[in-house]
Amino acid sequence: MPINQKNAHQLGQDIAKGVLSAHEVTQFFIDRIKKHNPALNAVVAERFDDALKDADKADAARQSGQTLGPLHGVPMTIKDAFEVDGLSCDVGAPQFAGTVSTSDSHVTARLKAAGAIILGKTNTPFMCGDWQSFNDIHGTTNNPYNLDHTPGGSSGGSAAALAAGLTPLEYGSDIGGSIRVPAHFCGLFGHKPTHGLVPTNGHVPPTHGALASRDLNVVGPLARSVDDLELAFDLTLGLLRPASQAMQISLQGPRFTRPEGLRIGLWADDPYCPVDSEMASNIEAAARTLEKQGASVVRIKPDFDLAHHTETFIILLSSIMGADFPAPVHQSLQAMIDDADSDDKSLRMMQARGVRLLHKDWLYWDEVRAQMAAKWRALFEQVDVLFCPVTPTPAMPHTQDADFHGRAFSVNSAPRNYMENVVWPGVSTLCGLPSTVAPLARHSSGLPMGMQIIGPAYEDKTPIAVARMLEQNGHHFQPPAGYDD
Repeated sequence: MPINQKNAHQLGQDIAKGVLSAHEVTQFFIDRIKKHNPALNAVVAERFDDALKDADKADAARQSGQTLGPLHGVPMTIKDAFEVDGLSCDVGAPQFAGTVSTSDSHVTARLKAAGAIILGKTNTPFMCGDWQSFNDIHGTTNNPYNLDHTPGGSSGGSAAALAAGLTPLEYGSDIGGSIRVPAHFCGLFGHKPTHGLVPTNGHVPPTHGALASRDLNVVGPLARSVDDLELAFDLTLGLLRPASQAMQISLQGPRFTRPEGLRIGLWADDPYCPVDSEMASNIEAAARTLEKQGASVVRIKPDFDLAHHTETFIILLSSIMGADFPAPVHQSLQAMIDDADSDDKSLRMMQARGVRLLHKDWLYWDEVRAQMAAKWRALFEQVDVLFCPVTPTPAMPHTQDADFHGRAFSVNSAPRNYMENVVWPGVSTLCGLPSTVAPLARHSSGLPMGMQIIGPAYEDKTPIAVARMLEQNGHHFQPPAGYDD
């Protein structure tokens, strides 16, 4: 099997056994980046010479009988948002341009400790704040399935590089769909962990060297196989000191490892945020695939209104995203709020109110979130996982000619507000639930599609296991044309 068709765990095994050398594998991916990255613009910072030196050290270790870990000598790229000692970390923000990290993020350190070799960094939107990956420093990243379309955001460079075979593994972050949207747009597996299971230290934003973690934000892997996805998740799972000195996280196994007895909830569409009809049909078809093997399927959703859930999510999300907005933006948003009707529930007004949220009001919305979390717990007494969309459509064409509220896209030939891309990712983010993205069949446009498999809080192994069931039944990664060499 050619190197570019091997998954990360297979490469680690081959290198550790001496079937392949870390040097030849690292050089292979360096050559692929040099060949294909000009069209994709996915990799925006590199350490090729140092990576080859690291590979030689990995080969020397193997020859002396040492195994560095399950990713022994495996080269990989990583999202620009993670600090990597010696590499720039600017997340497309002019104020961070040229900033070179002097330490590793938690995720970087854990992956290196498992034997991984960092080749370079992959592109993001400005401050990781979009469902497309473009910025004034590094430009636009293209989707390898159709260069006129986005690979998603904010882990768009990660997904484009992974799908095109420029790297065997990637790691991203997610606050509004930033792992799940790129996985969906590029036909990959992705996992948004339960909030707090994987430390976010060393992630930018908020800023370089920040120690406090931000609400809602999580970090998690993207992969071309479920085995790689789970491996990367397991390697980075854990606590930071001093907590790690007193206790360790040990997740229980999945509720089911086979379809027999699995209870699947199906929420494939909703009038509040309509979904492309092909996508909705394919989400249901995935559920029916497992139903034929003994799973039960029921149409169900949590006992809350999606519009109210979205309002809660946007307000809490915007209170975080707006923390770094300059003073003039805050002033203009406050003026907008003052002039608006109190019952204005437009997406623009929800965002403005969230940015200007007072702490006393945050406490109110946090209680609303807690009430919704209780309704999720009640749902997971009736089903084991919930299948639902990631976004309303497959990957959008590049849309950069207006701000969020001036952009539009089409769902079933009807125009919709670009901000609606936040609705379905928010379904699992607001209450910190784990969500695994699995590929579906190709859309008639030729673009990939994926769906969310949402599980109960802290039961991350269950949606991952269901993704593996689907992978074993044909829902696997299908590489884009033109990247076979």
